[in-house]
Amino acid sequence: MKLRHLILLSYGSALLFVMIIVFFSVKYMIFQTDIAYIVTVIMVTACTFGFILSYLLFLPTFRSIRKLSSHSHKLAEGRFEKITDIRSPKELAELSEDFNYMTGQLEESFNQIKKSEDEKRTMISQLSHDIKTPVTSIRSQIEAILDQMVSEEERPLYLESIQNQAMRLSELTDKLFELTITQENKKQKPTIKKVWIDKLLVAALNSFQVQLKAENRGITIDLDEKMSFIYSDEEGVNRILHNLIANALKYSPPGTPIEIKGTAKDDAIQMSIRDSGMGIPEEEQKHIFERLYRVEKSRNQKFGGNGLGLYISQEIAKTLGGNITVQSRLGEGSTFTVHLPRALS
Repeated sequence: MKLRHLILLSYGSALLFVMIIVFFSVKYMIFQTDIAYIVTVIMVTACTFGFILSYLLFLPTFRSIRKLSSHSHKLAEGRFEKITDIRSPKELAELSEDFNYMTGQLEESFNQIKKSEDEKRTMISQLSHDIKTPVTSIRSQIEAILDQMVSEEERPLYLESIQNQAMRLSELTDKLFELTITQENKKQKPTIKKVWIDKLLVAALNSFQVQLKAENRGITIDLDEKMSFIYSDEEGVNRILHNLIANALKYSPPGTPIEIKGTAKDDAIQMSIRDSGMGIPEEEQKHIFERLYRVEKSRNQKFGGNGLGLYISQEIAKTLGGNITVQSRLGEGSTFTVHLPRALS
C-alpha cells in the first residue's frame, strides 16, 4: 500500500472511530442529538483539513520516494545514474547518498567485469592467432618436404624453421602455464624464506648459457654488498629475474651486452636489467605491463612476443610487495628495474 493511501486510511479510521463513539453516545443518552451533530461535523472538517495539510507536508517525501523507485529501476536495467536533488526529509536524503555510493560501487564493479571480459576475448583472439601462425607454418613446410618439393640443400633450412616454430609454441605454452600458476598463487600467501640474491641470479643466468654463448653475449653484473639476501618467495623472485633476462635477450640484437645492477636500501632492494635493444616508445611504456599488450605489433611478430612475460612478472612483483618499472629510449635500449622489500610481511 502506498504511503498516501496509508495517511488517508489513518484519517478515515480516526473519523470512523469518532463517529462510532458519537453514535453510541447518542444512543445511550450521553450526548444530545444536536451536540452529536456538531461534534460529527467538527470531526469531519478537522479530519479533512488534517488530511489535506498532511498530504501537502508529505509531498516532498512522496516525490523523493518516487525518485528512489525510478532510479532503482534504472539501476536494475544497467543505467548507473545518481540522484542529485533529494534534500528532504533528512532520512531520505541520507538514503539517497547511500544509494549513490552503492551505484558508484556497482558501476565500478560492472566496468571491471566488462574490462575483464574484453581482455579475455582479446586474449583468446590473440592466442588463437599466435598458435595458428606457427602451426600453419609447420604444416606447410612438412607437407613441402613430404611432397619432395624441397631439395636436399634446402631441407636443413626447412627443419631449422620448423624447430623455431615449435620453440615458439613451446614458449607460448610455458607462458600460459606460468600465467595460470600466477593467478592461482595470488589467492595464496607466498612462502617466505631467506633468498640469496647472488645464487638466485647465477641460477637464472645458467638457464641461458647456451643462448648467451651462441649469440656471443657479454654479461656485466654489479651487486651492492648490502643486498646479499632478502626474505621473500624464492620461486617468485626467480621467475621475475628469468622473465626479465629473457625479455632483454629477445629484444636486443646478438653480440650486445646485458647489464645487471643491484642496489640496496634499509628496507628494499632494486635489481636493474639493461639491454641495448630497440627501446620502447614513451607513449607505450605505461601499457607494457598489461596482459597481452604488444609494443608495435609488427615488431612483436618478428621477435615472437606474446605480451605475457612482463604482465606475469609485474603480477608476481606486486604479490611480493614490490613492482617493476621501466626506463627506455628508442634506439638506446631499455632498463627494467624490479623493486622488492627486504622482508615480505
